[in-house]
Amino acid sequence: MTPLDFDTAIARWDKQKANFVKTLDLTLVEVGRGKATMRMPFRSQIANNAGAVHGGAIVSLCDTVFWVALASLYGPEQPTATASLTCSFLRPALPPHDLVAHATVLKPGARIVYGEVHVHSGEKLVAHTTLSFLNTPLGDGRGSSPAGRLRSVAETEPT
Repeated sequence: MTPLDFDTAIARWDKQKANFVKTLDLTLVEVGRGKATMRMPFRSQIANNAGAVHGGAIVSLCDTVFWVALASLYGPEQPTATASLTCSFLRPALPPHDLVAHATVLKPGARIVYGEVHVHSGEKLVAHTTLSFLNTPLGDGRGSSPAGRLRSVAETEPT
């Protein structure tokens, strides 16, 4: 398993994104080591009755962009699952601005990966999310265990 190739990550993302991600029209803008930026256009289909982007769409954006930041360290083949996600909605995400989410892995670990996402609408910070993802061993019926590799990635990051 190799970390996400930065030169081809955006092209690969566009080809392989899941149907739900296509429905939200998420676009990967940038990816770096432990970081990713994604855009979600404002559309009436994802707005609530107050005219702002629905909170569920914002949470989905955060969950998805953080997975890309994680994949930049562990590789896109690493089985992972969201263990916890807390999203604080700071103000309504109103038209006409697209939402731009910036994800950062703050603590890569062998099993638990912790980080945050900041979501902006125009110049305004509209949401802040903290997340923990669980890296599951490939040995659980999916191949060999990546424990040694995950440990080496975690040890290269500052604590």
